[in-house]
Amino acid sequence: MTNRLEEVKTHRGSLERMADNQRALHWAQVKVYGALLCAERGLESVTLTLVYLEIASGKETLLTQDATADELQAFFAEQCQRFLAWAEQEADHRQRRDGALYHLRFPHATFRPGQRELAEDVYKAASTGRCLLAQAPTGIGKTLATLFPMLSAMPRQQLDRIAFLTMKTPGRRLALDALATLRMGDKDETLPLRVLELVAREKACEYPDRACHGESCPLAAGFYDRLTAARQAAVEQGWLDRQALREVALAHDVCPYYLGQELARWADVIVGDVNHWFDSHALLHGLAQANEWRAGVLVDEAHNLVERARGMYSAELDQQRLNRLRRVAPSPIAGPLGRLARQWQTVIKAAGLEAAGDKGPPGYALLETLPDKLVGAVQQVGQRSLITWVSTRISPALNCKSYCSKPWRSAVWQSTLANTRCVTLPAMGAAGRC
Repeated sequence: MTNRLEEVKTHRGSLERMADNQRALHWAQVKVYGALLCAERGLESVTLTLVYLEIASGKETLLTQDATADELQAFFAEQCQRFLAWAEQEADHRQRRDGALYHLRFPHATFRPGQRELAEDVYKAASTGRCLLAQAPTGIGKTLATLFPMLSAMPRQQLDRIAFLTMKTPGRRLALDALATLRMGDKDETLPLRVLELVAREKACEYPDRACHGESCPLAAGFYDRLTAARQAAVEQGWLDRQALREVALAHDVCPYYLGQELARWADVIVGDVNHWFDSHALLHGLAQANEWRAGVLVDEAHNLVERARGMYSAELDQQRLNRLRRVAPSPIAGPLGRLARQWQTVIKAAGLEAAGDKGPPGYALLETLPDKLVGAVQQVGQRSLITWVSTRISPALNCKSYCSKPWRSAVWQSTLANTRCVTLPAMGAAGRC
C-alpha cells in the first residue's frame, strides 16, 4: 500500500507561467507536511503530490515525488535551523538596538530656538499614542527635532518600526542626513540602527527598457535563489540609502527595487514617499497590519497630504480610450470590457449627457454614488484580466477620466484628526497650542 499526501493549489491560466520560486515554495510546504505525517504515523516513506487545479477549466495537473521519512525529516530540520538562526539574529539586533536607543543623546551641544519644544511634543505624542500636527518656521531643525524624540521613544514604547515619509526627494535627503548624524552620535561606535531608503521602481530600475520578469531582466531571473545572501549582506551593512542598497543588490545580482521591498520587513527606520504608507496598495501600511507592528509615523510637509491623498484615492476612466482598448483586447477580457462599455452608456443616458464622439460639447455631471452595475462591471474586468499581460501591453491605452471617491476614507481622516493635537512654533520658539 502506497502512502500518498496531496496538497491542492488553485491557479489560473497556463501552469508554465508559474514562477520557479512559487513552485519551490509549494514543494517545501508539502515536504514539511510529509515530515510531520511520517513522524505522527511512523511511516517509512510517502508519495508527495502537488495537485494544481485550474479554476476556469477544472483541469487537474499532478506533480509527484517519492521521499523517505529520513529525507523529509532532514529537510524539515534544515528549515527550522535556518529559521531559528534568522530569528535569533533579529532578536539580538532588537536587543542591541533598544539598548542603544535608551541612552541616545542629542547630537549637538544645544538646541536651536523652538527645537526642544518640538522634540518634547513629539516624544509626548509617541508616548501617549496620539497624533501631533506641528507647524514651525524653516531653519529650526524640524527633521532632527522629530526623529530624535521618536527614536528615544522607540524602546520605551516598544515600537517596531519608524517611517519617515516625505513629499519630495529633498525631504528624504534631509531625513537621511539627520539619521546619519544620530547613528554616529558622540562616540566612535555606530548606533545599531538599520536605515532603509525606499524609492520608486522607475528610479531604482537598472533595466528600464526591459519587462520586469525573469525572461527579460537578468536581475529578475533567479531572484529568490540569490535573495537570502543579499538580504543577509544588507542587514549586516545596516545603512541602506539608495546608493548603498544598489551596491549590495548588484553585488548579488538582484534587483535593487525588490531587494528594498524585501528589506522593509527588517529595517528599523524607513525613509520614503508618503505613498509607501498612505496609498491604497501601500507596502508599509500592509506590512504593519499583517505583522501587527507598533509603528511611529512621521510625515514631512503634512499640509500637502490632502492633495496627494486625492491623487492616490482617485480613479479615472476615459470612454474613448476604453473603446480603443476593446478593439485590441484579447478574448478573455473582451466580454467584460463590452459589459463595462454598455453600463457606461447606461449611466451617460441616465444623466442626459452626450456620449464620447457625439456632436456637441461633452457634458458634465456629478454623481453622488456610482451605480452598482457599473462598479460590478469594472470589478469583473479586473477579475477576468490577465494582469501581467494587461499591465505590460494594454494599460498605456487605459488612461481613464471620471473621478470616484471613497466616503470611508473621509471617516478615517475624521477619526485621525479627532485624536490630533496641533502645535505651532514661532521663530523664537514660544509654543502655542490649538
